[in-house]
Amino acid sequence: MSPFESGRRLCLLVEAGETRYAVEATSVMEVAMPGARGTSLRGVLEVKDLSALLGGAPEEVPGMVVVLDVSPTLAVRVRSVVEVADVARDPFFLLPPGLADSLAPLSRGAVLHKDRLYLELIVEALPHRVGPRAVPPEPRPVHWADAPPERALVLESQGVLFGVPLGCVSQVVPKGVSFSVLPVQSGPVAGVYPHAQALWPICSVPALLGAPARVEDLFVLTELAGRTVGLAATRVLGVLQKFKPAELMGTFKAPGLPDPVMFLDLQRMFS
Repeated sequence: MSPFESGRRLCLLVEAGETRYAVEATSVMEVAMPGARGTSLRGVLEVKDLSALLGGAPEEVPGMVVVLDVSPTLAVRVRSVVEVADVARDPFFLLPPGLADSLAPLSRGAVLHKDRLYLELIVEALPHRVGPRAVPPEPRPVHWADAPPERALVLESQGVLFGVPLGCVSQVVPKGVSFSVLPVQSGPVAGVYPHAQALWPICSVPALLGAPARVEDLFVLTELAGRTVGLAATRVLGVLQKFKPAELMGTFKAPGLPDPVMFLDLQRMFS
């Protein structure tokens, strides 16, 4: 829960790119419309895309401009301004491990306000110009399961069936409005999801094999190597058993399934 139990803590809540952000109101000098071309504020301050500064795609013009009280003064374009809110008693979450190294210095964590998650920015740490995208973390070595578990939850992600040992699974939840994508992809991590007083990284299993990380409609919440990890899924086919080896390494067949199921040694890959 929020460590700010007493007093008021006003934040400006904004949307930039596909991500929502919270900025402490004491760090905001002005909120305004940009100039006619959207590139400057009153012809004095150059306006820079917050999304692009954080490694995302450029924002649509004109958007809104937020002037930040940093040195030198920084004017950033956001897609929209949601509201100024007192978040003192809203749930606050620390960032989970495994995110891009570039995100941790820029954010204190995330606040959940009106069921929506906002990454809280440290404005003093924001870059003042667009640079190269952060180098993603080294991919995890791929480890295939030598044998299938007795019972497994089978999910579909990006058109491929994957199996997760049932003992690792806590529950399946819909994506919902509280999920937040990250401004820049962090390896297999597609975003973060608040659940049970913690912020869960939502990983894409195909991304562990080199595919892009994609957000899907369901999250399979698991505990892997002592860490809470959500796995994105298009659909969940249910709990199956009686798996038999298929032709390819790490794949197994199950009664009632037309396609083989891939089993990665997820415990080993997340340790």
